[in-house]
Amino acid sequence: MVDLVDVNKTNEISYLVVVGAIIEKDGKILLVKEAKLPAYGLWNTPAGHIEKGEGPLEGAKREVKEETGFDIEITGLLGVYVGKSMIHPNRVVAKIVFRGSVADGKLQFNKNEILDSKWFTPHEILSMKDSELRGIRKEIEDFVADKNYPVDIVRHKSDEK
Repeated sequence: MVDLVDVNKTNEISYLVVVGAIIEKDGKILLVKEAKLPAYGLWNTPAGHIEKGEGPLEGAKREVKEETGFDIEITGLLGVYVGKSMIHPNRVVAKIVFRGSVADGKLQFNKNEILDSKWFTPHEILSMKDSELRGIRKEIEDFVADKNYPVDIVRHKSDEK
């Protein structure tokens, strides 16, 4: 577990782990439109921060449920995407993105968190301007390229016995 430091008071680099999923149904991908700054109005895959004591799989399932109302089945690991934070210049974000399918539920979301949610074809997403997306172009390109890694390569210390 990586401890985060207050990057506003120091020049140290901190790390943040984000988890999410690309949910596919009938050849389309579900995106959410962010309702909070600094990503207000940007389309994103359902994703968010891992909570204390939570593993990546559980975190991804929880975030998808919170942002879309859907329970999902994780079907694979798409990839791990590392980049700079939109908010803190000294924070590195590692986003673990899974592939998934809807197992149950109904599309619903908290309007304070999500402005909209919509199914798009991969082509429609890749046709969007970068200024409309929250840095997800590489995730969508990898999805189209059918990248899919075994989920069991993602381990959490709670898995140890």
